[in-house]
Amino acid sequence: MLYNYTMRLVSQSATILLSMLAVLAIISTPLSSYMTPILAIIIIFSVIFIIIRQRGRYGEDIFSGSPIEVATVIVALMLAVFLTGGLGSNLFFLIYFLIFGIVFLSEPATVFILLLGLFVVFYQSLFEGDMVSNLIKLGSLALLSPVSYFFGREFARREKLEEEIDDKTGQILEDAEVIRKQNKDPELNDEIEDIKEKANDLRKE
Repeated sequence: MLYNYTMRLVSQSATILLSMLAVLAIISTPLSSYMTPILAIIIIFSVIFIIIRQRGRYGEDIFSGSPIEVATVIVALMLAVFLTGGLGSNLFFLIYFLIFGIVFLSEPATVFILLLGLFVVFYQSLFEGDMVSNLIKLGSLALLSPVSYFFGREFARREKLEEEIDDKTGQILEDAEVIRKQNKDPELNDEIEDIKEKANDLRKE
């Protein structure tokens, strides 16, 4: 269990860090002149990918939270923010959504890796424009990250509890069906059917 958690955390953290490094490479090199077409290409390919996947997997969630999807969202969002002014961008509030959204897609602890990446990427913008305002914005990210972490951890705990309830309910239904087939007493079978009905209601809740 601990090994699996560690591997997930390392993999997800690596995805976030590589995404931030890609953003840093774009905004700190001559590639910065091509941010608009790069962002446009990312959006176009993302839309095409979603359309193709939805055709092949009808009814499934649009966003599965795979590493490539997480990386795409991070890079696209960060480029959009830098295209519109960096720390002074009117789209900066999207970073707050990213801070809270990452805990639903990855292990909650990865929010601190994301925070580290944001500090590194926005460091150059810190001294541009109103430094006090820039510090306040970066500080707000630091304050929100622990809140997001605990929020994500609670969400993960509830999700795990729901999975355990679903598994145990399924086991009850299987055992009840086996007993019903082996039993010939009509009254006992009626009680077993009542148990199965209540178990199904619990699963739906």
